[in-house]
Amino acid sequence: MFEFIQSTFSMIGKGGFIMIPILLCSIIALAIVIERLYFIRTTQENPKTTLDRFKESLMRNRLSEEWRGQQDSEDSIKRMIGDGLRLKDLPKWQMEERLSEVGQEEINKQNKFIRGLEVIASITPLMGLLGTVIGMVQAFNKVAEHKGIVDPSLLAGGIWEALLTTAAGLSVAIPTMVMLHYFTRRSENVAFNLEKCGRILIHHFSDEKDGRKLKTDWKGELVEA
Repeated sequence: MFEFIQSTFSMIGKGGFIMIPILLCSIIALAIVIERLYFIRTTQENPKTTLDRFKESLMRNRLSEEWRGQQDSEDSIKRMIGDGLRLKDLPKWQMEERLSEVGQEEINKQNKFIRGLEVIASITPLMGLLGTVIGMVQAFNKVAEHKGIVDPSLLAGGIWEALLTTAAGLSVAIPTMVMLHYFTRRSENVAFNLEKCGRILIHHFSDEKDGRKLKTDWKGELVEA
């Protein structure tokens, strides 16, 4: 383990000063990924389970009894239902606006720090390329300083060290991009679920006020986040 750490710092030293911001970016990206995974694990239940319970409550006309107070829940869909119950006495247009605001707040929570991953995934390959260009310039400058026959190993060694930054930049950018797509896809699914849930609530309370029987269409179920 000690030898691995020592070799890692040795490679960072050979890569030049550009390796420092790349290393910092990798630490920040790792911290964001861990924080987002912890957020998902602790705040999001299975949307299918939530939907089934929600449908059962609607069909049994027990929505208010079983879901009141859920605006303080950790689950975003439950919070949407709880807020819908809290706002059900408002006119339809006002309820639509308020639930839209609630949904946007939930999406903002889902997208927290995601912009940081986007920036890191974009700039680390560029920083790696910059480091390689600088290293190549230095390598060829050393070759130019030698008169006469130049030892090929001198140029090869300089190029090898210069390419370290490109490898480091890509090593940070690729997993960061993978996790970025995962979090973005999950956020899109949560947004769809919240929008669907909001529409169901609005139609349900609108029908309830007009004294009509529930006509909600259940064909478009919530999707897995």
